Amino acid sequence: MTVSRTRTVLPAAALALGLLTATAICAPAALAQSGGQPLRLFPLPGQGGNQGAGQENRPPAAEQQPSQTPQTLPGTLPGAATDRSAPAPTAPSQSAPGQIAPVRPAPAAPAQTDSAPSLRVPMPVPVSSNVLAAPSLDSLGIAERGFGQDIWNGTPRAVAQRLLESLPELPGSHALYTLQRRLLVSAALLPPPGPEEGPEGTVLTIRAQALREMGALDDLSALLASLPRNAGSEGLSRLSLQTDLLRGKDDAACATARNAGSTYGGVFWRRAQIVCDALARETGRVDLGMTVLREMNVPEDRAFTRLVDAVMGHSVVLDSLPAPTALHLALLKAANMPVPADAVAGAPPTALVALAEGDYAAAEISIAAAERGLALGIVSADRLAALYTAYPATPAQLAGAIAAAEKRSDSASRAHLFRLASEESLPLAKAEAIATALRIARDDGSYMATARLYAGLIAGMQPTGEMIWFAEPAAHALYAANRPEDARPWLLAIRDRGRFDEMAATAWLRLWPLARLVGDDTVTVWEDMALEASLNALMTAQPNEGPARAALLAALLDAAGEPIPSTLWRGWLDGPYIQATALPSPTIWFALENAAAEARIGETLALVLIAAGSDPLGQIDIVPLRRIIQAMRQADQPEAARQLALEAAIAHGF
Repeated sequence: MTVSRTRTVLPAAALALGLLTATAICAPAALAQSGGQPLRLFPLPGQGGNQGAGQENRPPAAEQQPSQTPQTLPGTLPGAATDRSAPAPTAPSQSAPGQIAPVRPAPAAPAQTDSAPSLRVPMPVPVSSNVLAAPSLDSLGIAERGFGQDIWNGTPRAVAQRLLESLPELPGSHALYTLQRRLLVSAALLPPPGPEEGPEGTVLTIRAQALREMGALDDLSALLASLPRNAGSEGLSRLSLQTDLLRGKDDAACATARNAGSTYGGVFWRRAQIVCDALARETGRVDLGMTVLREMNVPEDRAFTRLVDAVMGHSVVLDSLPAPTALHLALLKAANMPVPADAVAGAPPTALVALAEGDYAAAEISIAAAERGLALGIVSADRLAALYTAYPATPAQLAGAIAAAEKRSDSASRAHLFRLASEESLPLAKAEAIATALRIARDDGSYMATARLYAGLIAGMQPTGEMIWFAEPAAHALYAANRPEDARPWLLAIRDRGRFDEMAATAWLRLWPLARLVGDDTVTVWEDMALEASLNALMTAQPNEGPARAALLAALLDAAGEPIPSTLWRGWLDGPYIQATALPSPTIWFALENAAAEARIGETLALVLIAAGSDPLGQIDIVPLRRIIQAMRQADQPEAARQLALEAAIAHGF
């Protein structure tokens, strides 16, 4: 049977518990000393206004003269500035004021100095409210790509099924996309279906359809390959045929069309059989199939009709294909026709992946599809890099790539700029090309995708003295690409230079929160003084928006598990106290609280995804976002929670 995916939420009668912690951050406050008295936030001596991470990243005309007396930057590990190969001291006899000696593991959170309760919820003891069944069709999955088989323990089958039906078609974050993909491929056990819950295989069909809507072709193909012979429903058979066509497996797709088409009938199967007959150049069968299709009185698909004619040798012009399907793309490839320019903009995720990864579209079409796919998180940066590298360019075009990219924004100029950065042998020239690409991307809203694209090139560079001007954009891009290990050498360079250089010290204060969001205890340590200095620098740079942005950053750090002082918010109680905030449905909100508190992992993760929806992280208010991140930690996904917090910080301009 075909199972349609709905966009409904759970009935309120099935859920309980109110919002416990999300509203704790609605009132801003200030940092407090250990004695409980509020501190006034103030800039560090010698530090004035600063530019954001998107500042002009060009080599300075003249290097600033360093001061003679080194300073200790807040939040740094003590160590030699010149010898990075030497291990950090583990037990110094005495630490300098303001420094914390490195400890392995990282220092524990300081004891509470105020009677205010902690905002963090302790990990609860798992409970079970139902007995899971033995492996079945609905529990098929890819064990090495998903979560454990007991993630639905404690969740009724009907609730799990409704949650899976309600997942967003395409999450608005790379971290959430990965989370949803892993949830859908998990080989997780479920209770057997009841009389009104559909036959066995219903949940598997829902999962497979969700993977298709996400454009996760590799995972969908692997999931369908795990099906026992003759175990598929009409919905699973249809997905198998479409997936095989998109991956260029025409023989397997047509075998499915022959076997399933005679069983199920319907317009889709008629068209699928016509496609297979056209691929085999069976003129008589194609004519008969088109006649039967017309007699079914269904709306005509003109693009389909023209493509069939083209495959059969007729002269056809197809200048528009606004919503390409797997059947359309198979015929386009067989007819060796160019893909219309409007196919990329309206392509669903699976077709977009096929256009980006196939070898039959023109280079410009493949690049456009890969660019859009990378922005959505469904095409890899390596694929776009390969397409850019293969794009033709003359020596004159490469020499003028930076100027051309700054004047116009198109696939050709972006490809030439990437080729220049890839092929340039001089580190300074390579850095200038990369910095230009990152700056342009920040202005046009494609920064996250561009950072992932250039992360490999940046990781292969060394932060030498002449490259210090590039250290901040390099480290920032690597954090945006979720490559904190590669960002570490650049952060070390900024730390060492910041002892003598005011600009580097300011850059350290901008990057320190990002390093803490990913939990980097190798270069940074948590200090309240470092948090204070970073928030002061932020408010100095943005006097009007600074307090609100400081509260947002502190909330993200708290959600990621950093020990934000419980008295932080009190100093900012000047208002406004009421602001418009978009929240998920109360039913979803209360259900998330309940599932997270009772450690129902699959239910918690599904509700996290539903609560976040498809909106970009920059459009999600910090109140629900903070609770979503906390729920991920409660569901035993601390690394994914930190990655989401980091993505959110960068999406909000940090």
